[in-house]
Amino acid sequence: MEETDKEMVQRRRRLRRLVAVPIAIALVVAIGLYWTITSYLLKDAEDKLKTLVLTQRAFHQYIQQVMHPTFYRALAHGEVKADFYRPEILSSSFIVRNIHELYNSERKASGLEEIYYKLASINPRNPVNRADPFEANLIRRFNEDHNLKEYSTVITMNGRRYLYFAKPFLMNNEACMKCHGRRQDAPPGLQKLYPGEGGFNEKLGQIRAIESYRLPLGGEFTVAVIVTASLSVGLLVLMLLLLFNVRLRDLVRLQTRDLADEIEERKAKEAELERKNAELERFAYTVSHDLKSPLITIRGFSGALLKDVEKGRYDRLGKDLHRVMDAADKMSALLNDLLELSRIGRIVNPAMTVGMQELVAEAVDGLAGGLEEAGIEVVVQPDLPQVFVDRNRVVEVLQNLIENAVKYRGDQPAPRIEIGQRPDGVFFVRDNGIGIEACYLETIFGLFNKLDAKSEGTGIGLALVRRIVEFHGGMVWAESAGSGQGTTICFTLPATQVADGSDMEIAQRSVR
Repeated sequence: MEETDKEMVQRRRRLRRLVAVPIAIALVVAIGLYWTITSYLLKDAEDKLKTLVLTQRAFHQYIQQVMHPTFYRALAHGEVKADFYRPEILSSSFIVRNIHELYNSERKASGLEEIYYKLASINPRNPVNRADPFEANLIRRFNEDHNLKEYSTVITMNGRRYLYFAKPFLMNNEACMKCHGRRQDAPPGLQKLYPGEGGFNEKLGQIRAIESYRLPLGGEFTVAVIVTASLSVGLLVLMLLLLFNVRLRDLVRLQTRDLADEIEERKAKEAELERKNAELERFAYTVSHDLKSPLITIRGFSGALLKDVEKGRYDRLGKDLHRVMDAADKMSALLNDLLELSRIGRIVNPAMTVGMQELVAEAVDGLAGGLEEAGIEVVVQPDLPQVFVDRNRVVEVLQNLIENAVKYRGDQPAPRIEIGQRPDGVFFVRDNGIGIEACYLETIFGLFNKLDAKSEGTGIGLALVRRIVEFHGGMVWAESAGSGQGTTICFTLPATQVADGSDMEIAQRSVR
């Protein structure tokens, strides 16, 4: 009973952890959604408010650029009295303020909340336009930094949130100074209407006022909360459903995993068997073809020997026997090479970390007599890296490549073999011998394929090289500019970085 209780407690803990993850994700997503939706709604509200700002600014522009010049032309022509002035016609701030009051009346009649507006000034003519401390500070900021084109923020007043927006009013220019410069230079009617100093003595190039707006907020945040809550709950439910679905799938997967692994293993073995059968078929065909030649020679000359003996003709006996022995030696060499080729793929020596410089030296020392006799200069690149390989097999690769270079040196007066590594990590054995035509660059790695049929050897050397390199997980290929241009055999081997036993096992499998 005690064990059962423990299992129940553990199951509950796992379930709590399982459910806690989607809840945490949903919470993070909810915060991001709320911020995104709120930002979007505030941006939308600000865009609508800017539309109102631009509309009222157009009224100001029309009054100052159309109505004022028209009035002053009429004044110059005596069409109006010299002391005439009416703010209802000439004051853009007066006109726009009253238009906004009418606009708010229409909003209220339509069930919309009013939008606060003031052309706020530190030195106003009409006290209704006097800036509060917050607006006065903004006017000073706009005058100090003319790169500041607008100001927007969310403020709270009397427990209510508003989108506040301000934009500097027109900067004082020469036309503005007619009414806002020195008092004595202003129109007489304007002086009479406003006896104080308010609105006068402004400076050229100064921002004298800001357009100040407050748009009531409330619905936007309510929408943001509702949308965020709906999406977050939906996301949480979806994640929980997905989570439980994944858990159910895991249970099914655990029950069928062993069967699936067995099927995959069987398929892999079948594919490997098919590959080996195909390779064996190709190998058997090649072997039977190339072994027939010495067998035919042995059979033919053995029959000739028999006839000569029967007829008592012994003068050609020694010559024919030598031909039979040569054919037998050729067959023996073929069989030995085939035996060697068949051994590739089985671990003869475990892989080890060894310097490539050491392997090259061992291969060159083993062929020193033949190289000296042929007068071949061998140049080995210094500081070759370490590799993780079957030491004896790689020495065999190098010796085969060096012997191949010696065999096909041609009549080169100064034969030379270079051994090294390219910057991209590729090893190479390069000679300046007879070279290879492009059409033979691949075929030379086939069984019993030789560039010169009369040359020594069975034609298995490069096939051995390819098989050893490939079982190390590398690649081998030939490069040549053509006849008389020398040949470069390139190959890759695994590097020496082996972190632990598992890597060692993988590297050893690559040598099999």
